[in-house]
Amino acid sequence: MTDSGQRSDHRFEIEDELDDLFANASPNPNREGCPSREGLIALSRRERPIGHPDYLHLVRCSPCFREFRAIQQANKARTRARKLWAVAAAAVLVLAVGGVWIARRDRSPASVSSQSAGSAASAVRVATLDLRPYTVVRGDEPKREPDPLTIPPGRINATLLLPVGSQPGMYDVRILDRDLRVRASARGSAEIKNYVTTLHTQIDASGLGPGEYQLAMKRDDAEWQMYPLRLR
Repeated sequence: MTDSGQRSDHRFEIEDELDDLFANASPNPNREGCPSREGLIALSRRERPIGHPDYLHLVRCSPCFREFRAIQQANKARTRARKLWAVAAAAVLVLAVGGVWIARRDRSPASVSSQSAGSAASAVRVATLDLRPYTVVRGDEPKREPDPLTIPPGRINATLLLPVGSQPGMYDVRILDRDLRVRASARGSAEIKNYVTTLHTQIDASGLGPGEYQLAMKRDDAEWQMYPLRLR
């Protein structure tokens, strides 16, 4: 751990199931491998790339996860008041132009395009995610960091080729944003096919925009594993 002194997580409040899980699952009493507070602040400000190893450390160290979430919650509390006036102004603007927009929408060709786009977004797509390059290899030989996994937005029939050595069984799959908030979740059964542990599941990513995410996955009796994910 690179900084000294007692850290406090007194501001942290559990907001959902993932908070409860990560805040208590990995005590790490000796604080082994913990980043500095400045590093946690950088993570909370999204100043680290989504594949940075400190993100994986957060899900394996409950003290760091609690502090990371406490920093996030404190930042949100400070910015909430500054945004109230903007919300009020936006509400006035919406009321002013809403009637005009609704009146024009029915006559505009754009409404037809929007309906077509919505139909396209609701279509089920197919994606194969090959996690085998992320297999942990023992030894001193340097290993090139694999490229992020890639999926399209929308509802996806996903086939996941799990890392070498993965066991068959039931798996939870989640897509997390940079704040480690769950944006999509799925569950499926993995079995060995042609010597590869293969998981088939359906993921609804229709509410997500293009960008960088994390794919979190765990077997029922194992720890969460994180993989960089890109929607485009």
